[in-house]
Amino acid sequence: ISREMIGTKLVDILAVTGVFSSKGEGRRLIQGGGLYVGDAKVTDPDFLLSADQFDGGGVLIRKGKKSYHRLVIE
Repeated sequence: ISREMIGTKLVDILAVTGVFSSKGEGRRLIQGGGLYVGDAKVTDPDFLLSADQFDGGGVLIRKGKKSYHRLVIE
């Protein structure tokens, strides 16, 4: 992702990057308790992705039980 995307809603970022097919899918997954940033469960659909969450230039996103994605700042 680009540096300009930091500070925006996580649902918007994941929809643009292709992790979610739509923002609605992302909101439903968050409400069902199936999205994690690192080891922390995301419970707020308006969760903002901040720069301090990027350890070593990337952050691990877990969607469901088996789908893992790493967001890297370019």
